[in-house]
Amino acid sequence: MLKFLKYTVVVLLVAQFTACDRRGKAIVIKSSKLEIPISCMALSEVGVEKDFLNKLREMYDFNQSCSNRLYISYKRDITCNSSYNAVMKNTHGFPKSYLKFELKRGLNNLYSYYIDLYNNVDIDDIENEFKIVKQDLLKPKEENR
Repeated sequence: MLKFLKYTVVVLLVAQFTACDRRGKAIVIKSSKLEIPISCMALSEVGVEKDFLNKLREMYDFNQSCSNRLYISYKRDITCNSSYNAVMKNTHGFPKSYLKFELKRGLNNLYSYYIDLYNNVDIDDIENEFKIVKQDLLKPKEENR
């Protein structure tokens, strides 16, 4: 009985620290044309909720005349009906939303930050992930992760 109890406690602890993660692993792509730190960013407002835009403006002083433009895209309530993902959905969970930040100059993609979220994207996700994006783009190269 004691052995079973110890096993149950271990399983519950492991489940708590692995299954309840609200975010996946971020995918970051940096172009060789990207010069860090960047001097400025403009914000593309197309398709972004007003609350999200206000939070981003609180966190950074965007310059709309800057040639570096930050695009934000996200999707909520993602469902997957494909049988190819059945194992992932049943064992690991399937992302409920994603969040993506892209920095472009003209048609050139300079930087991309993408993350799957296991909850619907909200203002806290915007804030937390944009902090990482700012750190990547505004600090000198030797200070970046």
